[in-house]
Amino acid sequence: MAYKVIVADSSPSAQKAAHLALPEPEFEIHMFGDGWKVIQALPDINPDAVLLSLQLPSMDGYDVGLYLRTQEAYNQCALVLVRGAFEALDLRKISPVEYDGLIQKPFDSASLSRMIREALDKKKEIPSFPEDPLLEEIALPEHPPEDIPAVTPQWTDELEKKIHEVVKKEIRKSTDELENWTREIVSSEFKKMLVEELKAIEKK
Repeated sequence: MAYKVIVADSSPSAQKAAHLALPEPEFEIHMFGDGWKVIQALPDINPDAVLLSLQLPSMDGYDVGLYLRTQEAYNQCALVLVRGAFEALDLRKISPVEYDGLIQKPFDSASLSRMIREALDKKKEIPSFPEDPLLEEIALPEHPPEDIPAVTPQWTDELEKKIHEVVKKEIRKSTDELENWTREIVSSEFKKMLVEELKAIEKK
């Protein structure tokens, strides 16, 4: 049976990369460019994974991710967040969202495929426990809200330090991926130039 994956991103290039990274028949992709539409589609799709851009109209990725994580029905759903190349993370909004991966644009399909597969594998290994009574489900409103109430833990210096460490780790990982991606492109273009120069020399 195919993995059902929601891709929530309004960028055509990100959507294309997702299609390349998650091919049929192993994956069944559902594309959305609007956060509120993702919320409405969750019961019908019941996804195995959600690739969620933090920048979405109607409801941003922080609120959609928080809603997903407070619903017992999606406890085993893998959640991978996508941030823009120059997008600063809102640490207070992201802290209550238990995500399985964070990838930064521009990303290549290989990196995305690896991250989604790792997130899915991790969810398989985690047994399903009863919902934490301290984290109550957020009711789905009838209309797109301006803000979904956040279940925010007590903010301490220790918590902020841990969050900063996680963010720095993800930034380093994203920077390495971007560097490798850039190196591949430069190498490819350089090879093309050499081939053209050799052809020109042979003609002479």
